[in-house]
Amino acid sequence: MVENNLPEPQAALPPLQPEPEKPKRQSAQWALMIVAVLALAAAVVFVVLRLVDPPASPTANNVERNENPGLDGIVATEMPPTQLELGDCLRGFNSPLDTQTVVTCDSSHNAQLIGIFQVTGEEYPGANVLLTQSEDLCKSVSLDPRAGLDSTWTYHFSRPSESTWGQGDRTVSCFLSLSEGDVRNSLLPEGATDGESENSEEEPSKAQETTDS
Repeated sequence: MVENNLPEPQAALPPLQPEPEKPKRQSAQWALMIVAVLALAAAVVFVVLRLVDPPASPTANNVERNENPGLDGIVATEMPPTQLELGDCLRGFNSPLDTQTVVTCDSSHNAQLIGIFQVTGEEYPGANVLLTQSEDLCKSVSLDPRAGLDSTWTYHFSRPSESTWGQGDRTVSCFLSLSEGDVRNSLLPEGATDGESENSEEEPSKAQETTDS
């Protein structure tokens, strides 16, 4: 027997679908944008600080000389080559290109800056020409005959390179150093440091020769 009061069958509902995930690309783009903004802000702050308080230049950090050296005779330590003065006596000298310990010439030392010259010319003359010119200039320096120079002394000199020449460097600095031991006197005649280096007509010294760029 068929029952007439049964409810009509309903259509099957579609299965539930999981909620789609939100796209991550947009979040990543926002993150990259925030990082870029922060980096730009940091760069702006760095530039502003450099303009307000720029780093000290080497010329601003001049090494001061002790006008009243103690018993050790030390006038200055870590003196850049560009700050050396004619007649400076040097302790522990190895190369004209190193920083130097400047001492009084009546205290123990093994080298002295005996000459400073300015060469001329617009174009770089070449390494060989400048080498010969520098040797001639250094050998022309008048030395105190009482110094008793011999083969234990060695000439050193610094001269412009091609790159420093382009920056205006024209300085030739001449040094004499002992191979061994120390002395306690100046190699220059009295008053020789009052002016610029002068050429000498005296007999060349018996010191050895070496060069430094």
